[in-house]
Amino acid sequence: MKSICESVAEHVALGEPLGELAEHVATCASCQRVVEMTGKLAATRHDIDPGLGFSARMTAGAQHRIVVRRRRRLAAGLAATVAAGMLGGFVITREPDVAPPQQAVEAPTQPDEELETLDDADLAGLVELADTRRSSRLSARWSRIQKPLAPYKKLVEGETP
Repeated sequence: MKSICESVAEHVALGEPLGELAEHVATCASCQRVVEMTGKLAATRHDIDPGLGFSARMTAGAQHRIVVRRRRRLAAGLAATVAAGMLGGFVITREPDVAPPQQAVEAPTQPDEELETLDDADLAGLVELADTRRSSRLSARWSRIQKPLAPYKKLVEGETP
C-alpha cells in the first residue's frame, strides 16, 4: 500500500491540488521539501532567447527558399515547354506509315516495239509518255500552248469571243 508521502509526491508530480494531504505536508519535512522544490523550479523558468540576428536569419532563409522554389518552377515550366515542342515537332514532321515500297519494274528497253503491238491509241500514248527517259527531255513550247487558250483567257477577263 502507498504511503502518504508517496501520495503527496504523486499529486505534486501530476500538478493536482493536495486537498486532504495538505495537513500531512504541514507536519512532514520530506513532503515540505517536495512541495518547495516545485516552487523553486517554477521560479527559474524564463523565456528562451533565440540569440542575436534570429529574425534576420529566418528572413534570409525564407527568401532563399522562395528563390529556390521560383527557379525550380521556372525550370520545370521550361522543360515542359521544350518537351511539348519536341513532341509537336515529331508529330508534325513524321511521315505516316505507308505500304512497303514495291520493287521497281524494269522499263522496256525498246518502247517502240511495244507500241506497235498495242491496239488502243490512247493506251499507246500513255505508254509513250510513261517513258521517263524520253519524257524528261521533252519541253513544251509555250506559244503553242497559249494560242489555243486565248479564247478562255478572254472569257475569264469578261470579254465575249
